[in-house]
Amino acid sequence: MQDRGEQTVQRIIEAAGVIIARDGYTGATTPEIQRLAQVSRGGFYHHFDSKEQVGDAILAHQNTYFQQVAEQTASGPVPEFWLQALIDISHHYTAGLLEDPVLRAAVRLSIEPGPYQTAESYAGPLGAVTAVLESAREAGELQDHVEPVEASRTIVGCYSGVQMLSLALAERDGLHQQVSAMWSLTMPGLARAAVLTRLRLGAPRPSGAARRR
Repeated sequence: MQDRGEQTVQRIIEAAGVIIARDGYTGATTPEIQRLAQVSRGGFYHHFDSKEQVGDAILAHQNTYFQQVAEQTASGPVPEFWLQALIDISHHYTAGLLEDPVLRAAVRLSIEPGPYQTAESYAGPLGAVTAVLESAREAGELQDHVEPVEASRTIVGCYSGVQMLSLALAERDGLHQQVSAMWSLTMPGLARAAVLTRLRLGAPRPSGAARRR
């Protein structure tokens, strides 16, 4: 159970996520974050010295997500296809973006010009995708020309582009479909033919539903 201080920190981060996801880092102000989080100015600065520290916490939230993905990839059960695991991870993250304003804010921080448009902001997703692609290569799922580090940059770049377009067009409700379309274009360049025909590019079915490839 969180103590009162931890709850206050969480409220501030969530409020900042809502505002930054909507208005961007430059457009977000600490007074507005304080109002939405229902904390005083003193309460805010007791936990965060600046808006930048809140931005750091938002990116840390995203990095924790991808660190868990990488750890599960390394220690979890071996999937039938690592490339299917990669597709499922992308849709799981997409669902997180639709539900979690802090994750959405992390994406906006990393794609907009400003202090967070850096290589460090992309370290989490690049590391996670590379780890899965390395496993896919060891399992013989990738075409011979595919190099995991280079391919991860292409995949993360394409996904970021899908996010930017979705944000610009206010089409978040169709995000899973857009991610599926991304995979339909990129996966034929990654997977061996025998693997490609067995992959499901759409979002995973709810637990208990019949699976269909």
